[in-house]
Amino acid sequence: MIDHMSVKVKDFDKAAAFYEAALAPLGYVKGIEYPGGLQLHVEGEPGDVWVMALKDDEALLPTHIAFTAKDAEGVKAFYEAALAAGGTDHGAPGPRDYHPGYYAAFVYDFEGNNIEAVIHDFAE
Repeated sequence: MIDHMSVKVKDFDKAAAFYEAALAPLGYVKGIEYPGGLQLHVEGEPGDVWVMALKDDEALLPTHIAFTAKDAEGVKAFYEAALAAGGTDHGAPGPRDYHPGYYAAFVYDFEGNNIEAVIHDFAE
């Protein structure tokens, strides 16, 4: 179980707005906020996501993050919200061949991070 994770970004304000909008359909809300740092979390659940501004000497290394959705509608809502917030399509909502029941959507944030929403019990 993940306690917390950080996504490093060059443009903090743009990233904070993107992640807040994209993750809202998955139940994430704003928590602690300070210059260059924003916590997003689901009330009462572990797995905080921190959006963090890069320090001057840090290199941006894009990452992949997969968030659990409650159902296929949540995956679709994430995808639509992420695109509306400035994300780029990297895989529309749908079943994947990773294993039976895998249903996901993928978007790139504007800094190249691959963001996914997924369920593992999809039945067509």
